[in-house]
Amino acid sequence: MMKAKSLRFRMMLLFCSVVGVLLASSYLAFWGLLSHEVPTQLNRQLLETARPIIADLMSEPKGQDVNRLDIPGEFFELLDPAGRVLQQSKNLTAPMDLKGISPQVSRPTFGIASLRNGESVRIAFIPFQQAAQPRVLVLAIPTLGTNAVLESFGSVALLLFAVSLLFTAGISAFYVGRSLAPITALTEHAALMAKRVTNREGFWTPLAVSSPHDELGQLAATFNHLLQGVDSAVRQLRQFVTDASHELRTPLAVLHGETELLLSKQRSAEEYRKTLCMFDDEFKKLTRIVEGLFTLSMADAGQLHLVCEPIYINEVLEEACALVTSRARAKDIRIARKLDEEVAYFGDEAFLHQLFLIFLDNAIKYSPNGTTVRVKLENLDGSIRARFEDEGIGISSEHLPLIFDRFYRAAPSSNGEAHSGGLGLAIAQAIVRALDGSMECESTPGVGSTFAVILPLTQPREEPFENLPKQKLILR
Repeated sequence: MMKAKSLRFRMMLLFCSVVGVLLASSYLAFWGLLSHEVPTQLNRQLLETARPIIADLMSEPKGQDVNRLDIPGEFFELLDPAGRVLQQSKNLTAPMDLKGISPQVSRPTFGIASLRNGESVRIAFIPFQQAAQPRVLVLAIPTLGTNAVLESFGSVALLLFAVSLLFTAGISAFYVGRSLAPITALTEHAALMAKRVTNREGFWTPLAVSSPHDELGQLAATFNHLLQGVDSAVRQLRQFVTDASHELRTPLAVLHGETELLLSKQRSAEEYRKTLCMFDDEFKKLTRIVEGLFTLSMADAGQLHLVCEPIYINEVLEEACALVTSRARAKDIRIARKLDEEVAYFGDEAFLHQLFLIFLDNAIKYSPNGTTVRVKLENLDGSIRARFEDEGIGISSEHLPLIFDRFYRAAPSSNGEAHSGGLGLAIAQAIVRALDGSMECESTPGVGSTFAVILPLTQPREEPFENLPKQKLILR
């Protein structure tokens, strides 16, 4: 808040300084213009007044026209080149004090003089020829009014300048405060978000955007987008930590317990071998969990990068079926495949392989002994459809919307074998989304479940499919 007040004060000071400089410049310019224009107008008035008098003096050289003049507010003297007064108007009781101005001029000259009573006058020296003799007509008019105008203007200008600065300060305080209000609110909002960052329910709440089309509105919208991204990243981090701690706890506890039991007394070689085999199973389970969590965390961050290449998707699915054959035989489960048609596809072979294994593992895991798992691949209307149908325990309707949530299990595994810890379908969903595909699930409790993966049929961008080998070696 102190920094905000300091910024507000600096902005007000800057605004008032700029306005003050502009006002001072304007007043000085107007003062200069007025100071120049007033003497100019007086000089023009002196020339117009002198013109008929000079004409009379030139027409009547011996006349005493100047001596007879008695015009209120106008004073006249007729001088020779040496400055001697030849004639003067009746309203002059003594020669004017010319303030050192020489009457020897060749063109009209203007200046300031004073009368005997000390009154300041504007004076003009106008040279002319009278009967072939050089003469100078000195004409003066009082400057009391003009000086008063200039002095009054100066006083009023100073007063207006002070009032204008005060008015400007008030306006700037209001305007700057109103302009900085969104920034102040943004600062307070960000500080509140920083305090709430440890809140488990999320710390981000959007900042109100009152004017979305101006710069401050766009700034607020940008901060909302930023805070939303930070909140999403924090949620993902919390989710990852929660998922990891939740799933790693059980295998680690098993390893710890078995290690303590193994070290509690002397064991035979066979007991050591069985324990090490159990360790190997738990380590494999840990490896699958860590890999699954890593895949999900990359998907959450939008960084699940696919290495796409031209492949035959039927061969990838055939390889996945071959890998789970031994597990299926252990439960006397038959895998019925319909993969005769070659289906060219452009995608990531590793992720597709992992995707198919997840559905095959689940089908075998939740199917009773002596059943059949059917796998079918179709190319329909510009899309590829892979179906996995089992004769397992099925999934009830209330569980169906939740089966893709992490660590959610609609039913326990029938034999306690190692699995992905409830992450399989969540990983499958992340992979399918990365491939711009979709998934479908139909299930009837006690009858079985059917999962379908629909992928858009894309065209290869690099190596043509004709260059791929028609058959791959499949180990069984």
